[in-house]
Amino acid sequence: MNRLLPLTSVLLGLVACQSTPDTPNAPDVAAPAAATSGPAQTGPLDPEHIEASMVSVEGLPKGEISTAELTRQLGRPARVAKGAVECGGVLATEKSPVGDIWYYGKTIYEVNGSRAILTGFDVTTGKYRGKIGQLVLNQNTTFEDVRRFFPKAAKAVDTPATGRPGEEMYLPFYEKNVPMDGSLNLLFKQGRLQEVLFFSPC
Repeated sequence: MNRLLPLTSVLLGLVACQSTPDTPNAPDVAAPAAATSGPAQTGPLDPEHIEASMVSVEGLPKGEISTAELTRQLGRPARVAKGAVECGGVLATEKSPVGDIWYYGKTIYEVNGSRAILTGFDVTTGKYRGKIGQLVLNQNTTFEDVRRFFPKAAKAVDTPATGRPGEEMYLPFYEKNVPMDGSLNLLFKQGRLQEVLFFSPC
C-alpha cells in the first residue's frame, strides 16, 4: 500500500496542473504564435523581388510542354540549333543529351527529347506579351515604364551580353525572399522593350 502513495501523489499533481485555469506565464506565451505566421510571409517583401510564378505570358505556352503540343500550337520552328543549350539547361537530366534550341523568330524554346520550355520571347510583333503584376511587357513598354516599378534594377542596366546594341535590365528571381539562380532579363533598344528572356546561369 505504501508503494502506491508516491504514484498517487504524482497523478494528483498532474491533474492539478491541467485543471488550473490560469498560469502566470500563459498570456506572454500565447500571443506571439499567431502573429508570426501570416499571409505577409508568403510573397516577396521587397517590391523589386519577383518570383517566376509572378510572370505571366499571353499568347505562348510558358511552362514545360511536350514538343507535340508546342508544334500543334506554334507549328514547326523556323530554325533548330542542335545541341546548343549551354550548361545542361532547365530540362537536362543526368542521362539526357544536350538540349536543342527551337527558334520561332526571336521567340525561343529549349527542347530536350519530347519536352520543351519557353526561354525567351519577342514583343515587337505585338503577338505576345508578358506581365509582372501591374507592369505590362509588350511592344509599347519603355525603359521608363519599367524603371517606375524597378528603380534599383534600372540603375544596374547593362549592355546586352550578346554584344547587340541597346540595354539589358536584370530582374533576379526570388523564392520566398531567398535569391534563386535565375533572372528575368529585359532587352531594350532605343528605350523600348524588344525581348523578354528567362535566364538560368551555368
